[in-house]
Amino acid sequence: MMEYIGPRRMGGFSHAGETVAPATRPWITDLSALCPFEGLTPGDIPEFETDPDWGNWTLTDSPADPSRRLNWHVFQDDKTRLMVADRMLLTRVSWQDLDEAGYVMGATVVMDGETFRCRLLTGGDTPRNDPYLGAAGPNEWDMLVGGAASDAPMPTAADHVAPLGPDHLMSAHNHLWNWFGAVSWTAEPVASRADGRVCRGYHGPTYFYVNTVDHRHEDIGWRPVLEEML
Repeated sequence: MMEYIGPRRMGGFSHAGETVAPATRPWITDLSALCPFEGLTPGDIPEFETDPDWGNWTLTDSPADPSRRLNWHVFQDDKTRLMVADRMLLTRVSWQDLDEAGYVMGATVVMDGETFRCRLLTGGDTPRNDPYLGAAGPNEWDMLVGGAASDAPMPTAADHVAPLGPDHLMSAHNHLWNWFGAVSWTAEPVASRADGRVCRGYHGPTYFYVNTVDHRHEDIGWRPVLEEML
């Protein structure tokens, strides 16, 4: 069974050769169309649409400044180690953009001398009757982010309650996973829609949502997982 090992700070993310600090407000970046609650400050996740050229966006070795290193949650079983980003690295990036770069099913990344397959988490293809409760079948999002893995941090019932408010933003589980106001692409097509792709998060830690494959928006983005074979 997959077991939660703990957090790890490793690697960096650069744009045009400059290291990008992890977002300190890792949620929706434009509140003009949708605002989770009154008084919220817009998020500061970098936006791919400002420069839609993957040659300018790169996962790198760990920068010298620890505050600019990426934050991961590490999970492991007897065959595989997974490092899941604790927040989105890019927004206004489509599933199709990620697929073209190889980041949906897996692209080879070397970081600090370690070789990984960089991909998206699986997120299921069909929601439960209540989308707050995740996918109907087994998937990595519900197991890892949702807390089903051994020793993984568990969300509370309050994390799944609508509507979004300051308590969601300040919850202990959100501080670990930064799902508030941020919908992460996952690998699967949705079962009921050929051009649909499954996204998870925003309204709650396991919320199940669908958007079109080419959709770029201020609240949807890239949360990579690094897979290492042991």
